[in-house]
Amino acid sequence: MDRNSGLINSKGLYMKKIAMFSILVSIFLVIIKVTVAYFTNSIGVFSEALNNGLDLVTVIATYMAIRISTRPADKDHTYGHGKYENLSAFLEIVIISALSFFIIYKSIQRIIYKNIVLNLNWYVFLILIISIFLNIIRVFYVGRAARKYNSFAFKADFLNYSSDILSSTIVIIGLLMANAGIYIADPVASIIVSIIILTFSLRLSIRIVGNLLDYIPKEVTDKVMGILKEIPEIKSVDKLKIHEVGNIKFINLEICLKGNLYSSQVENIKDKIKNKISSGVPESEIILETKSPTTEDNIEAYVKEIILNQPYVKDIHNIYIYNVDNYIDISIHLELNRYLKLEKTEELTKVTENKIKEKIGNIRSVYIHIEDARSEEDWKDITKESEKLISNIKKEISSYVNPETCHNFTILEKERSYNLAFHCRLKKSLDVKKAHLIVTKIEDDIKKKFENISEISIHVEPK
Repeated sequence: MDRNSGLINSKGLYMKKIAMFSILVSIFLVIIKVTVAYFTNSIGVFSEALNNGLDLVTVIATYMAIRISTRPADKDHTYGHGKYENLSAFLEIVIISALSFFIIYKSIQRIIYKNIVLNLNWYVFLILIISIFLNIIRVFYVGRAARKYNSFAFKADFLNYSSDILSSTIVIIGLLMANAGIYIADPVASIIVSIIILTFSLRLSIRIVGNLLDYIPKEVTDKVMGILKEIPEIKSVDKLKIHEVGNIKFINLEICLKGNLYSSQVENIKDKIKNKISSGVPESEIILETKSPTTEDNIEAYVKEIILNQPYVKDIHNIYIYNVDNYIDISIHLELNRYLKLEKTEELTKVTENKIKEKIGNIRSVYIHIEDARSEEDWKDITKESEKLISNIKKEISSYVNPETCHNFTILEKERSYNLAFHCRLKKSLDVKKAHLIVTKIEDDIKKKFENISEISIHVEPK
């Protein structure tokens, strides 16, 4: 059994014990108060009996909800079963409110029809005092469980039992006044109790409905953002979503880290982020995805990873990245299965473009040049038989480079198409940009003069 399962079982056992204690107390109070209400004809005591009857119904609902909500996550409830507590608490609030309106209605009837004759004895007050004492014990244990586990079901019970203490106190005052001859005090006391219960119920129901609708207080989101801003390795927070189930806040994060980092560094930073959030937001579970900023190096890596995982793709080459204002254009040569139909090729390139744009957010355009995959076994080396062709190539490029410095020629032929490769020497004082311009002009001139040469590779050496 893992640590989380152990915690869930420990929590569930403790909460079930509290719920069972409440069930036994409610059964006792219902029996006693119904008996007293029958013999005294007090609607105040009757409202108390109904209230405890409601306690019995709701605490059984709470007990069942806890049995379900403390189950570990499964395939049908990947975030756990905590929402069952919210549902139970909401139903409890509905029942409490309905009962309160009923008591108000019956109390008003008594006032109108003056049906307020009471048969009071000392044991009535003793029963109510015992009720207050038992509810104080319940409020202590249930309140501690509600705070410890942030349980909405126990928060609803805490509200219910706290209102029981208040209502019992008000009923005692009303009965004392009725015993002194002010009989209207009994129904008035029951109306006051019902209004108090309705007020508390409304406040809690707003929180419960908000939780069911995935409402997260702005303060929680701001607190998480504040923690993230204090971590210097974070460049930006691209996504922050918080989903609360029961007492657990599931925090989904997607962040961009500064610079190119090794995997071990990224893992250490992720642990640091999770620990800081867990300290600042207790009872939270962090789901974290990190990415690095889009430099030319990792853009090329992303492009290769995406394309080489597509069907029918044999290879890629000539990846060019162009910075255009604040956007990026990418040009790619894509080698595909030579027998692939053009219609299928179009589908493939569209999918590839979309995946690249999803991965790299500031992409403006993706240009994909398609060609049939190179097949090494189909090419024939005709270098030895191509002395005349090599001589003509040297003459053609003599305006750019000393032909005598050109060497290591290789000419491959396939279906009257030629690939050319050779070495040449340029002045060692030239920088890369100037050398590349010269090589480009040489390639262009060769392709214009010799139309069957499709690919040219020139290796430059310093002279």
